[in-house]
Amino acid sequence: MPDLAVSTKVGDREKPISNAPPEATLTVSVDAPSRVELVHLRDGCSVTIRPATAQDEPALRSFLAGLCLEARRLRFFTVAADVSKAAHWAASTGADRCGLIAHDETGVLVGHAAYIQLDGERAEVAVEVADYLHDRGLGTILIERLAVIAEQRGITHFVAEVLSENHAMLDVFREGFDGRVIRREGPERTVELLTSGWRLARARFGECEREREI
Repeated sequence: MPDLAVSTKVGDREKPISNAPPEATLTVSVDAPSRVELVHLRDGCSVTIRPATAQDEPALRSFLAGLCLEARRLRFFTVAADVSKAAHWAASTGADRCGLIAHDETGVLVGHAAYIQLDGERAEVAVEVADYLHDRGLGTILIERLAVIAEQRGITHFVAEVLSENHAMLDVFREGFDGRVIRREGPERTVELLTSGWRLARARFGECEREREI
């Protein structure tokens, strides 16, 4: 199951919000955004995941600026994205959104994912991962952790806008979460997935790890 640094164009625009229990071993508290979690990627390296805060804006700006031009084009649908504006959005907090960041063992920011609520049951999701960490599962892990939080907040669906050529990100949504394309408009695809799909993604990620060990 491939993974990629960039996927959707959440953050280019602000959208206003309108007005079955998991297994015990996989239960995450509603207070999950306050958690700091150490996770292991496919190659065995470790990263720490924690909630994004306003204090992360400078690090997010450096992180986004450090993505290669192709990664930025796929993420923002243009190579001329306003990185400062995107970093400010990524560091924003509020009742209608949730962001997570990942940093390596040296404290360098290597990944970010966020959702912003569209209505009572749907939210738009986006993810970015450092170029050198592509295909190691970090994007999938970040989306999965966000889905846990979203589900417990009453959000049932994630949607994402993805370029049709971004096959790796489309595969993450389809193969990891059973996401489906619900709209095609020019080069863009709108993908929808259930937030409850985090269980499936976690199980499949675990299966991939066991196959690697064998």
